[in-house]
Amino acid sequence: MDELTNAISKSRDTAVGPDSIHYQMLKNLPDSAMDTMLGAVNFIWTTGNFPPEWHLPTVIPIAKAGKNSTDATSYCPIGLTSCLCKVMERMINIRLVSYLEKLKLITPVQGGFRKQRSTTDQLVRLKTFVREACVNKQHAVAIFFDLEEKAYDTTWKYGIMKDLFDAGLRGRLAIFIGNFLKDRQFQVSVYSV
Repeated sequence: MDELTNAISKSRDTAVGPDSIHYQMLKNLPDSAMDTMLGAVNFIWTTGNFPPEWHLPTVIPIAKAGKNSTDATSYCPIGLTSCLCKVMERMINIRLVSYLEKLKLITPVQGGFRKQRSTTDQLVRLKTFVREACVNKQHAVAIFFDLEEKAYDTTWKYGIMKDLFDAGLRGRLAIFIGNFLKDRQFQVSVYSV
């Protein structure tokens, strides 16, 4: 129950997914309903059976400012996923990150998506690297990668599962992540004002 209430409390009010359940609903549930929700989360965890709706977010295309509205690349896709699904994702992510951090399986130079670290740390490291090269009358070489917004669309699911297996992840956590990644689809909602 602590994991569930923690995951709900860290949720920011965002748009609802296809099930129309809002975070404010979850944050104001009575104890009996929280017990029921925990039972559902534990059922999904132990069986690995996802509600089919969790595999089908609704994508809303948001027009980019100053772009050609007839070009599909002029839109930023926003995926609306079930808030219940996102709460469970958060619970699982906390467990996964804790495991990876405890076994030191994340490179120490990764700054983003880690507690008490940020991408700003990497900028400071780069600045220090360049400054030291200048002081020592040396050259500094850096390579930058610009990942497209489509990076998640091209993620190699088998590779993720292999990395988790190689990291020693077995059992329910790996099964949950595998089931989460398979049979993903989306639906697009388009409307005119």
